[in-house]
Amino acid sequence: MTPLLALLMFASPAGLGPALDRSFPEPGLNYLLIDAHTREILAARWPDAEMPIPVGSLVKPFTALAFAGPYPEFVCKGAASRCWLAPGHGRLNFEDALADSCNGYFLNLARQVDHEALSMVASKYGVPAPVSATPETRIGLGAGWRIAPLALTRAYAELASSGAEPRVAEILAGLEQAARRGTASAVGQVAIGRGENGYRAMAKTGTAPCVAEHRDSGDGFTVVLYPADAPRVVLLVRVHGVPGAEAAKSAARILRVVQTGR
Repeated sequence: MTPLLALLMFASPAGLGPALDRSFPEPGLNYLLIDAHTREILAARWPDAEMPIPVGSLVKPFTALAFAGPYPEFVCKGAASRCWLAPGHGRLNFEDALADSCNGYFLNLARQVDHEALSMVASKYGVPAPVSATPETRIGLGAGWRIAPLALTRAYAELASSGAEPRVAEILAGLEQAARRGTASAVGQVAIGRGENGYRAMAKTGTAPCVAEHRDSGDGFTVVLYPADAPRVVLLVRVHGVPGAEAAKSAARILRVVQTGR
């Protein structure tokens, strides 16, 4: 049994917050760690965690849930598809697109999402619907879809608990690929495991406009669900002034402390 599972099953998490604060004193780093089952906070350093903020591509799974019909394939042509990866991702299925956070794929998907369907998904997962119906807002580009960090973390916990639903299962598979070899691959590299496959993680990255008083060029976000086969914790990390893939490196370091206690 890892220290993480022992902590959740038998011990108080009271010592976890101080351990994380000692290990991560950077003022530009915020984190929320919740129990995936009870939704209670285990450790946190996030002022105004209930104030809605832009969270970038972390909204993509919820837009995907509102899409009707089988997920399509798509050919990402990079800048021509308005993707962040200038050369393009090429032909993608849904799982690959989520793992790589392909903007071209999700802009195409978001154009076909019904407004009422997206509002119903948002309500089900306890987050506000986007204020704008543009495809850009629906995939987290710009600052039009704001969600409180604590509500978002709990929404991902709810997502993890709904894995028996076929549509959700596809999304969780994409999140596992994101941690294994996609934009959040830094998280997958630290997962302490058992056997050949380990305790795999699921993760999603995002980059959003900074809303701090002293604004950086943007903020990087990463959400982690661990372990992948039956998540016990959900971790949300924000790092000022970096993209989401860089924030995943900080999330990986925090996950290591959560796993080992040091």
